[in-house]
Amino acid sequence: MTIINITKRLMAILLSLLLIAMLVLTWLIYDADRHIPKYIPTEKTVYLNQGWGEDAHSPQRQTYYYTPQGTSLKGIEYSWLAHLEMPWGREPFSSPEHLRAYGFIVDDNPSEANPFQYPLGFTKHVDAQSNRELLDISCATCHNGQLNFTKEGKRYALRIDGGQAMHALTTMQLGQFVPTLVAAMTSTYLNPLKFDRFATKVLAQQDNKATKDDLKDRFAQVLGRFLRQGYNDVSKGLYPVVEGYGRTDALTRIGNTVFGDNLSEENYHKATGPVSYPPLWNIWKFNWVQYGASVKQPMARNMGEALGVGAHIALVDANGEPLPPEQRFTSSVLPEQIFSIETTLQQLTPPQWPEDIFGKIDREKAEQGQQLFQQHCVGCHGPHPASSMVKQIEAPLKSPEQPLWIMSEIPVNDVGTDPNAAYNFISYQFDLSKTGLTNEEIVQKVRTMNIRQLQRIANVILASDRLVAFLKQPNPQARMLSYNTDWVDQHPEAFKHIEQQFSHWQSKYSDVSGLAAQISEQGNLEIQEDIKTALIQKEIEALDAALAKLSVDKLTVGEALNITGMILREKYYQDNDFSAEKRACMDGFGALDLPQQKMIYKSRPLEGIWATPPFLHNGSVPNIYQLLSPVSERDGSFWVGQREYDPVHLGYVTEENAGHGFKFDTQLPGNKNIGHEFRAGYVPYKLGNPPQYGVIGPELSPDERMAIIEYLKIHKDSPESDVVHADVSNPLTQCQGL
Repeated sequence: MTIINITKRLMAILLSLLLIAMLVLTWLIYDADRHIPKYIPTEKTVYLNQGWGEDAHSPQRQTYYYTPQGTSLKGIEYSWLAHLEMPWGREPFSSPEHLRAYGFIVDDNPSEANPFQYPLGFTKHVDAQSNRELLDISCATCHNGQLNFTKEGKRYALRIDGGQAMHALTTMQLGQFVPTLVAAMTSTYLNPLKFDRFATKVLAQQDNKATKDDLKDRFAQVLGRFLRQGYNDVSKGLYPVVEGYGRTDALTRIGNTVFGDNLSEENYHKATGPVSYPPLWNIWKFNWVQYGASVKQPMARNMGEALGVGAHIALVDANGEPLPPEQRFTSSVLPEQIFSIETTLQQLTPPQWPEDIFGKIDREKAEQGQQLFQQHCVGCHGPHPASSMVKQIEAPLKSPEQPLWIMSEIPVNDVGTDPNAAYNFISYQFDLSKTGLTNEEIVQKVRTMNIRQLQRIANVILASDRLVAFLKQPNPQARMLSYNTDWVDQHPEAFKHIEQQFSHWQSKYSDVSGLAAQISEQGNLEIQEDIKTALIQKEIEALDAALAKLSVDKLTVGEALNITGMILREKYYQDNDFSAEKRACMDGFGALDLPQQKMIYKSRPLEGIWATPPFLHNGSVPNIYQLLSPVSERDGSFWVGQREYDPVHLGYVTEENAGHGFKFDTQLPGNKNIGHEFRAGYVPYKLGNPPQYGVIGPELSPDERMAIIEYLKIHKDSPESDVVHADVSNPLTQCQGL
């Protein structure tokens, strides 16, 4: 064969490969585009006055949108995003139109806090090690909503501050934000012309060969982290349930990030319980947050979220070996900035129905709906204000005007909704032994926090100075308690009755204010003190029995995050010489970090719920009308991605021709639209009845459903919703001087 023939064959092969590559590339672009909602610009942004005014750049709005919390998107620097080009062409990757097409909310104009006009929540912090400004993804990215509506030919965008996002930030599907960002970075790194344009803009006056080489090295490191993460997630099949728009498997992703990426691949778990981003108004009033009512301390909740979004935490050294105790759990999390965000949210009120855009309220129908709401909804959704006694224990720094609401905790078998999120939370286990932590250390951390809770109970409910003093000892043990009489042994039934009432002190169904009087009826002061002593002794014994089951190599995600958070906070507070009073204030009204793990979902109060579609914890029901309907009348699949609002049924328009990017299939595990059902066959709940498996009320007629919908447009949880509870000018005022 001649050289010419060989050359021709090689050319033919190369051309064939090039053609195949072009076809594959064309298919990838086309396939990726199918998953992106059609971008339809809006003409006017309307800011509902939710306590932050109606100005886009109001101080509270800017504080919430652009205060960093110490996170990092694989170490990408803040200015890089502004100067990246799309993978194919020179169009800016960060153009507002492009980012809005992904579902992000982008303000109409730049501001001092957001000079590049990034999406809400895209901000920056200075990395302590490199002294460089890193891109910081804050909570506003996922907890802000927008409802689009066309009226008289004009397209409105209603901003729902603290509402539900409708992006796919965590999705690795081709065409979405992160995969396209990685493609843009890859093409920039490989294409000298692209990189030169990028470097010239990033470096500005410092542009020279040395700085450009250094930039390329840093750029390669960040790109490598993205590629390794993508390969890891795909090769291990960590995210089998496609989350789509407006949801993420938050707790599993946090566990995978904090304890898988940073510690051991044995800690990875499959994310099969995606949840919608919940609205944030009034959450500072809740005694429990998260869908599973698993966390009660605001700082613990927010630090866990920051770690899951990419805040750095030192768990082991570069060789995977334990760090010295004094270096362990050093983190980039910014507690004071997190507290600033949290306090700003205390001024956020639920959105009020805009009659001038969505239409007038039918007051007569709303009145009928209110009666139905009281009959079928308020029992679970409340709100249920805590007694002053419970409030002194749970949130002792709250003023009399600052409420505490007790959340209803509904067993999964009763509410009947998709169980995956609840089941994964209590069943997935994590091994923290590589950090060097021991069982003794974690038990002592958790025990100390629980003993502090018992101190409050002994003080507030039992009014026993003796027991408070006992519980303030360094390591109080149940066996150290002594009795003056034999009353407890001689009256087991009477004591059992008192113990049962005492054990339910936190429930909205129990009133413990009369417990002291009941104890006083049993005998003299010595007997009364013995009863109180026995109650605390039983609590300590139960605590120690539960702690004996803790093992550092088999912790649930709640236990692992609880222990990690406690150590992280203590280290930060100690390093910054915070007083005990300031620590309690920063933690959130003195709330203690005492998580719980149950197969439950909480029922949140419903003011403003009309602005937060889709519904149920996993976003499996597109509108409130269907939520009030039997499962047989709910959509088995529907489209999401767009924000076009349906003010009749209170949800998004879900037809495919509306330009959506994701088909939600309710037949898949984690996506089930079962439960919370009003249908024929309902048996009213009575103590001792078997669970109804999701049938929570009788079948409602279409007119009754529409009446409840009309009422929900104007429903208020309580008059307290309109009260401002924090200093507007400086959220940190609460803790200053402590």
